[in-house]
Amino acid sequence: MPRLLITQATGYRYRGLRTPYKLRKRKLVGAVIPYLAALAPKDWKITLVDDATEQLDLNADVDVVAITIRTVTSLRGYEIADSFRKRGIPVLMGGPHATFHAEEVAQHADAVCIGEAEEIFPKMLEDAAAGRLQKFYRREQPACLRGMPAPRWDLLDPSKYVFYRPFVIQYSRGCPYVCDFCAERRLNGDFGYRSRPPAEVVEEIRKCGSRHIFFAASQFAGDTELAMELMEALIPLRIRWSTLFSAHYCLDEKFMDLAQRSGLLHVNMGIESINQQTLKAMHKGFNKASEYSQVIQNLTKRDISYSLNFVFGDDADDESVFDATMDFLREHKAQTAYFNILVPLRGTSVHQKFKEEGRLIDEENMERWPGLSCHFKPLRFSPEELLFRIMKIRRDFYSTRSALRRLPLPYKESHMASWNLHFLQRKVVAHMDSMRDFTEF
Repeated sequence: MPRLLITQATGYRYRGLRTPYKLRKRKLVGAVIPYLAALAPKDWKITLVDDATEQLDLNADVDVVAITIRTVTSLRGYEIADSFRKRGIPVLMGGPHATFHAEEVAQHADAVCIGEAEEIFPKMLEDAAAGRLQKFYRREQPACLRGMPAPRWDLLDPSKYVFYRPFVIQYSRGCPYVCDFCAERRLNGDFGYRSRPPAEVVEEIRKCGSRHIFFAASQFAGDTELAMELMEALIPLRIRWSTLFSAHYCLDEKFMDLAQRSGLLHVNMGIESINQQTLKAMHKGFNKASEYSQVIQNLTKRDISYSLNFVFGDDADDESVFDATMDFLREHKAQTAYFNILVPLRGTSVHQKFKEEGRLIDEENMERWPGLSCHFKPLRFSPEELLFRIMKIRRDFYSTRSALRRLPLPYKESHMASWNLHFLQRKVVAHMDSMRDFTEF
């Protein structure tokens, strides 16, 4: 019986400090490594290790190691891979970073999975057992999301998760939109937007046994009719669920009424900017800044917690965008907001544009380290100015005075969710100076 170790790498704590970032408990029961375990042949003995919460035994007695990485966890992933390869154990690597940086990953792996793992990962394991591994495995056709196996949650250590254990459930992949800063479409092979059958999603929720669900979908409502079918099916389950979808869906009263009845607890929305010219430049004109106040109102009256994603640094942004954003958030008592610097990720049109214009900074280490970073030369600011303006807006928004003015008293579950996110972001703000990553050019 072949022995397989599957791990997701953690990141390093600070830039230049090779100390793995550790957590006492995860706040979400993730789907990635237990799902990979479900794809493995039934006769393999599988061990799952979360590098962030468990001690990884680099001397483990295994036949094959599989490591999934993101860019921020790639260096730690390489360290793990190199340790096992020195012992002659074949290492398979995949994940978002492997999809966009396959040649780099191949320097540390015996085989690299590019794109979605269905059918590819089992083939890699078969080849590893037979001693005929190829260097690259690439999916040319979209994976079928029908009949997906349930993740092997039984292989996880339940003590490594918070007591209410929110489970991540895969519902859809891809996105129907093409925003110029988002690599989501390329990440999934540019195969368009796909959803799982609602009945199969409901069955998976029943199997996990949790009352709290997070739907792993960059665009939950990409197929509105199917999303509403799923929400109808969720009502008898009496769960509370969270997800991501675009702000304009909140203007659909029928959709939102059903979302409320089905147990929607929290929605994260990429509204990106309150400047319509910036939205147009991002190819996100379907967001209408003039409608944001109605979006917030529709969520608030239904007691649905929400968070708003902002991106700063687009060429259409000027100095006024920071104060205007804070004025908007104060006026509408916005519950939670995330303030981000534009990242010209590989696989996006903005990356290609900045590369051609010679505006990328330290491209090799883009998103490699945790913290707030500026990876390009903005048109209207210096990189350092943009960095400090976002640090300031984070501090202002997550101050105690700001929270007391905008957050409701926590007597409902949705209110407590918003306060919980506030305190989590307060921790981020408290460590901003030590985690700041600014590269001079």
